[in-house]
Amino acid sequence: MQSHALDAPAARAGSLLRAGILVAPLMALGNGLNYVYNIVMARLLGPAGYGALGALLALALIASVPGLALQVVVARHTALRAGDRRAVAELWSATLAGVVLAGLALGLLVAAASPLLAGYLRLGSIAPALWLAASVAPLPALAAVQGMLQGRERFALLAVVLVAAAAGKLAAGVALVALGTGVDGAIAAVAVGSLAAVLLALVWVRPGGRSGRTARDWARLLPRGLGREVAAATGGILGLFVLANVDVLLARHHLGAAASGLYAAGAVVAKIAYWAPQFVVLIVFPRMVTSSDRRRLLARSAGCMAAFGALLVAAAAAAPHLAAGVAFGQSYLAVGPTLPLFAALGTCLALVQLVLFSGIASADARLTILLVAAVGTEVATVSAVLHRSVTEIVTVALAVAATLLAGGWLLERRRDGSEVARSRAPAGFREVARSRALAGLRSDEGAAGDGRSDEGSQRTKRRRATDRLGKREAR
Repeated sequence: MQSHALDAPAARAGSLLRAGILVAPLMALGNGLNYVYNIVMARLLGPAGYGALGALLALALIASVPGLALQVVVARHTALRAGDRRAVAELWSATLAGVVLAGLALGLLVAAASPLLAGYLRLGSIAPALWLAASVAPLPALAAVQGMLQGRERFALLAVVLVAAAAGKLAAGVALVALGTGVDGAIAAVAVGSLAAVLLALVWVRPGGRSGRTARDWARLLPRGLGREVAAATGGILGLFVLANVDVLLARHHLGAAASGLYAAGAVVAKIAYWAPQFVVLIVFPRMVTSSDRRRLLARSAGCMAAFGALLVAAAAAAPHLAAGVAFGQSYLAVGPTLPLFAALGTCLALVQLVLFSGIASADARLTILLVAAVGTEVATVSAVLHRSVTEIVTVALAVAATLLAGGWLLERRRDGSEVARSRAPAGFREVARSRALAGLRSDEGAAGDGRSDEGSQRTKRRRATDRLGKREAR
């Protein structure tokens, strides 16, 4: 029995606005549960134990970056095959086979490094590092199934998976630490949450297909250049992560202890402005892959995210000291006047992510180059000149982010202009190209023999034709 997730995209005939109204509170709940997990673990473990857990969680976050890239790439290829149920099933089957092996390799790699991690992080034993290995092993599979649901526009199911991971982590963490397992139980809870989310997602994502295939058979079903796409997306997402956090590190290095604390508090406002509208990127990404009018879709999405950012900036500007006092306490009143700058910084970074994902949807990695340049510019400018106050550093960060956004938007307009030029080609050109590609798929299927090698050859041809068609439309 095939999973309903293989059916036509759920949100295709509906409204992205309705999807956003449904997904936004669920994502907020998931983020809230992650926040509660950190607060509860900090209280139960104490400063020393939570310091060790924080270091392990940071490593898990780093390990998740390629997973985020894998998610968007799987979502892209799923959206490109939206009209071909069999092609989607083959893509999912091959991807799941690959990520299981990747997860095992990742877990074994971290396990092999556990003695070094235990010594460097002063964990006292290798047990927490081994549980870290167990917690990162499900990450590739979790990213893959999330990408499958996202590409099929099953946003409600995707949000439920996200909540399940956070809820499972919190529940397991509280139970295990209460039993006296300490840091071991706290990091083991991360593995429990991820594994529970994967198993839940597999209830809806069951691609089916024949068993008994060899590794070479599965490899033939994967899109050509998939590894390069994941690597390029990883570079872009990692670059954005670095840009969104490097200012805090620079502030800690150049400012005094109290001033760096003020900057860290302001950075929380930037993170709110950055993370709160993430559901917009989540729900519009599949449409970016297939939409014939991506310019309008991107403009509306950017308008929604900018409107939220503008409200946050206005609220911070209207009562800066009140906002700082209520959120952080009386000791942080001095950061109040700069909170509008932090809110604007987070909004710019959120819009940069939107443009970045639009490029990933088109298999265009040029923004990654700009991200690297932006990080270098910010580090050089702050380190050399503007590092004497909170205002100077956040102003540099905001200027760099705004410039990067302008450059990314220009790249998007040029890419969109190229698509418009292609759309003005002789009438019927795109329809003829699609008809020829589909005719090739049908002739391949009609000519398929009974032998395994013939079937694999025909499926390989059909998959490659689908990839070529998807790349032609993306461009």
